[in-house]
Amino acid sequence: MYLVLRRFAALCLFAGAMFPAAAQNTVSGAGSTFVEPVLAKWAAQWSQRNSAVIRYEGVGSGAGIDRLKAGRADFAATDAPLKDEELQAGGWRQFPIVAGGIVPVTNLRGVGRKRVRLTGPLLARIFQGKITRWNDPALQAVNGVFTLPDEPITVVRRGDSSGITYNFTAYLSKISAEWAAELGTGKTVKWPVGIAAEGNAGLGQRVIETPFSIGYVEYGYALQHEMQIVNLYATAERAISPTQTTIRNALESADWRSAAEFNLLLVGIQGTDTWPIAASTWIVMPRDAQKAQNVREALAFFDWALQRGGETADALGYTPLPPGLIGLIRDSWKR
Repeated sequence: MYLVLRRFAALCLFAGAMFPAAAQNTVSGAGSTFVEPVLAKWAAQWSQRNSAVIRYEGVGSGAGIDRLKAGRADFAATDAPLKDEELQAGGWRQFPIVAGGIVPVTNLRGVGRKRVRLTGPLLARIFQGKITRWNDPALQAVNGVFTLPDEPITVVRRGDSSGITYNFTAYLSKISAEWAAELGTGKTVKWPVGIAAEGNAGLGQRVIETPFSIGYVEYGYALQHEMQIVNLYATAERAISPTQTTIRNALESADWRSAAEFNLLLVGIQGTDTWPIAASTWIVMPRDAQKAQNVREALAFFDWALQRGGETADALGYTPLPPGLIGLIRDSWKR
């Protein structure tokens, strides 16, 4: 019996040497933590059906671009679009892949399902450290009969280079001249207050763990973790909630045809039914797809994601791109 098993094992080794399993090519990407959940899901679906394996690591938008520059990634994902001159210098193309919302979130004890309501300027003053208690008269005035707690506000903000921070601070710069003058827009800013957290999930978890805190995260993450989402006033009378509809309204209001490299921000778009901190994630990759197999594989993956991945994105709280924009993106690949 032992001799039979040995001969069988040898035969298997011989067969394996003669007919090796087809190797799967690995395409690597890095960047935005905002888009990491949906990219990971798409990558798993794609890799089951195709010869290439897509591996993506959410390290932050800035770090993703650094990896692409260093040749350590085949593509990068960023929530802060690159300028035309940056793309030209790198020999890269850029296009949006999905949209979503950035939402302020709180951790207030004993309020049940009630949501804090804020104006944009009040939100800016909290993150500037100029409003420091939840029951500040200015906050209480916009929250009506909802009595806010007499507790200090703990600000939680990103400590890494973040596209989510870029969009969040771009919104605050648009809505508050004081913020624009003192802090401005950036993947990192000189925060005057707050606890630093790494990544979208890291910031969200820190808010969950910290009583009477406020932070900002991706909308889908807030939904999945049942976080307290802040409503923002669009007019003096009406506060807007982030939903797929209000985020989609911002996405569809943008004039995408006006930007050949799709570098448009969605923050601060005015409308009675439009979420004011909508954002898209851009893919940045080498422009010439004919020079490298991995680049061709990545482009095929994103083509599939744009045309077939909408249902998955929607289920995770993201907003799929509209057909007209997908058409513009696919046309841009021919240039």
